[in-house]
Amino acid sequence: MSSDPITLIDYDAGNLASLEGALERLGLSYQRAATPDQAAPSGPIVLPGVGHFEAAQKSLRERGWWRVLPSLVAEGRPLLGICLGLQLLAEGSEEAPRASGLGLIPGIVRRLGPGVKVPHMGWSQVRQYNPHPALPDPHGAWLYFVHSYALEPSVETIYVADHGRPFAAIQARGTVMGFQPHPEKSGRPGLLLLQAALSWMGASAPAPEAPCN
Repeated sequence: MSSDPITLIDYDAGNLASLEGALERLGLSYQRAATPDQAAPSGPIVLPGVGHFEAAQKSLRERGWWRVLPSLVAEGRPLLGICLGLQLLAEGSEEAPRASGLGLIPGIVRRLGPGVKVPHMGWSQVRQYNPHPALPDPHGAWLYFVHSYALEPSVETIYVADHGRPFAAIQARGTVMGFQPHPEKSGRPGLLLLQAALSWMGASAPAPEAPCN
């Protein structure tokens, strides 16, 4: 387990307050990092995100993260992407055909549908697609989504959900994992999944203080 705080990438692509609140409820220490030099020396890195794929990619490039993240992963550093953060881990997205993804998880992010309202905003049930040592069978848990694009299910898919078609709700390859739902907005099931993923990545809650005698 790492004694360093979780590194939370802050690149102006989403409000981090709800995610920070979730980490605090779980007793997990974290620090915001606008640039790689502000990252903790070890431990998990969390890449959140909302908005447009190409704008987020540009922001990560400007701050130096785009070049550094693949190197950190190659060194064994755990990386968790959330919502748009998961999509950025892929090879690319139909939302921005000229912009490449990080390529840390295989696949192209594709628009949801057909025949359903997009963006998908609301609760959907998830089910296990492939077993993973970090996450238990969700037994039909409901998680909260806000997105228009998603990866198609593959051998890297852990949980799957449906909106017009099946899509990858949680994806993982090696030390890299991505959540398409917002676990921090998904109540107790989301918090438990976030805790399980980060614990598997080596995050640890601080030990409780010894009581006075």
